[in-house]
This record gives sequence, C-alpha cells and structure tokens, in this order.
Amino acid sequence: MMEIDAMTSLRLTCLLLVLPGALAAQDPGLPADWVSRLDGEQRLVTTGDVSAGSWSWVTMPPGWHVTTTEQGVSLFPRDRTLDGRWGVEAELFLFKDPSDAPFGLVLEAADAPAGTMELRFLLRRDGTAGLVARHGGVDTTVVAWRGSPDVAAHPGDEIVKYVLRVTHEGGALAFAVNGHEMFQLPTGGEDHPAVPGLRLGAGLNVHVSRFELIEPLAPPRAR
Repeated sequence: MMEIDAMTSLRLTCLLLVLPGALAAQDPGLPADWVSRLDGEQRLVTTGDVSAGSWSWVTMPPGWHVTTTEQGVSLFPRDRTLDGRWGVEAELFLFKDPSDAPFGLVLEAADAPAGTMELRFLLRRDGTAGLVARHGGVDTTVVAWRGSPDVAAHPGDEIVKYVLRVTHEGGALAFAVNGHEMFQLPTGGEDHPAVPGLRLGAGLNVHVSRFELIEPLAPPRAR
C-alpha cells in the first residue's frame, strides 16, 4: 500500500480544476441510463459480433458483457453523483487472452463540465495497479504501477474474477483489488463531488456482474 504526499495531492486537485472538457456520447443501443466516453471513433454493436472499429455492450444477467477492440471506453451511469463518504465497487470477470490494457474504476469531476477529467484507478493483467489522470488523450501518472503479493497476474487461458473498490473516507481515496488495498491518495479534507464509472481499455473481453454505489454506515477507519 502506498500513500501520496501532500504536494502531489495538491497538484492533482489543481489538475481537477483547470482541465477543459471532452465530448460525451450516447451511442444508439446503449441503455438510456448509461453514458459512454470513447477513446476514438467506434461503432457500438449489441449482438456480441465484434469486429475492428466497433465495441460491444450486451445485457447478460447478472450484469452485462463488454468487449473492446482497438479503442477503450469509459462508462458512466446517468445522474449518479458521489460526495462525502462513499464507496464504489465493481465485480467483473476478465476473459481469456486479454490485452495489456488496463481496466478499473473511474471518477469524473461532477462540479465541472461533463468530460472535464477522468481519474482512473486501474489494474492490468500482470496484477499491477496504478492511478492515472487522463485529459485530451494524454495520461498523467499519479501513482506508478505497482503490484502486491495478494493480487496474482491473469494466467491468460482462464476467466478470472476481480472485485475492484474505490472508497472515500477519513480524508483519503483508496483503491482495493479483491479486498487488498493497493494505494491511497490523501484529499487534504477537500470533498470534490464525483461521477463514478468503469474504465475498459482496448482489447478486453469483460463480464461486469456488479456495479454498486456504497454509503458507509460505520465510522471511518483511522488512517
């Protein structure tokens, strides 16, 4: 587990406030209660037959199945905003032969124009996690990629379950994988409302069985 120093946290806060907006998209065929932000021009298909230049969203209870090709996608539920103490958790299954592109949870600034910034809490197939701020197609690494003995690499020829969680409490944002905290980012007591979402990089085949917003009831743990 890693903590980020106060100066890095301050720089990140400034980044949140000054970045200009990107474009939002509502793909035909995407459920009305979800919005996508695409890395590039792509066509959505809902049949599961995915080819170059397209990506797929297929409802498949419990949850849905998402497949990407050359481009990645960020997905946000409509009209969901987090502030105060909260948690976001996703349970997903990464299918065989994934690319090296990362996947994870996203926070988008809610008190700025839509698409202003994505703060990405990410995992890669090699079991390493990192924190990336993305703007205008350019990534700024906030937490460098790092692993944990508690999080194994994807073996390549299996379907692997991951539970990803981001929490905001006790003056920090924390990212956990399968119940193991990978890193935390002090917020300095600031509370920036955020829109939660999912991030799936290029070349991934993922079944998302849960995406949940959590309101903690117990007192925050000491950090």
